[in-house]
Amino acid sequence: MDKPQTSKTEVCATLLGYVLMPEHFHLLVWPCGPSNPSQIVPSLKERTAIFMLNSLRQNRQFPWCGEVLEQFTLPPTVHHHGPHRVWQRRFYDLNVWSEKKRLEKLNYMHGNPVKRGLVASPDRWPWSGFRCYYLGDTSVLAMDHLP
Repeated sequence: MDKPQTSKTEVCATLLGYVLMPEHFHLLVWPCGPSNPSQIVPSLKERTAIFMLNSLRQNRQFPWCGEVLEQFTLPPTVHHHGPHRVWQRRFYDLNVWSEKKRLEKLNYMHGNPVKRGLVASPDRWPWSGFRCYYLGDTSVLAMDHLP
């Protein structure tokens, strides 16, 4: 039997840089084909939220999982899309048109944990593309990068 067609379009992007912070994240992506940030970010948020919520539910035997799940729970009056929200609905995109701007954004992302006082240097923050670019470490997340 043939695979049923879906109404969702396949979203594709090359990940060039990232940093995960305690309450937000930054991405530097290069869209593939017809994809654009208005499709890429919501798709990423949806997929990661489903994964995180399922993981938290399956691991309720650990008290911190229940606590985090509780933090994601919305009041009954806000249950338009479901009882939990992991990510904020909005996001801000910026088109990067030059090598200078790309490097500026990468340096900003890599320096964000240092600026916030979370670590003394970017190589100490494991949830950043810095480790892939400068240390060759893909243990947390493998990504594409331009020279």
